[in-house]
Amino acid sequence: MIDEWISLRWERGTCYYEVYLHQDLCWGDWVLTQVWGRRGTELGRMVHTPCASYQDGHERLAAVQARREQRGYTGLGR
Repeated sequence: MIDEWISLRWERGTCYYEVYLHQDLCWGDWVLTQVWGRRGTELGRMVHTPCASYQDGHERLAAVQARREQRGYTGLGR
């Protein structure tokens, strides 16, 4: 199995939320990056969370996806 980078985006009204599971290009470690804010403004935030493995990152990503759906966000294809 080849571990793949994952990119997801959700929106609700003017709010957006993005999550990326990717490898650090220097060290090869897996990182979960979360970005959120409001469209059309400079408001927002970005957080990088190191993951113990690809599987750990994928589980964290699934938890984020569940929270976005519970809060009424609509997923957009990327």
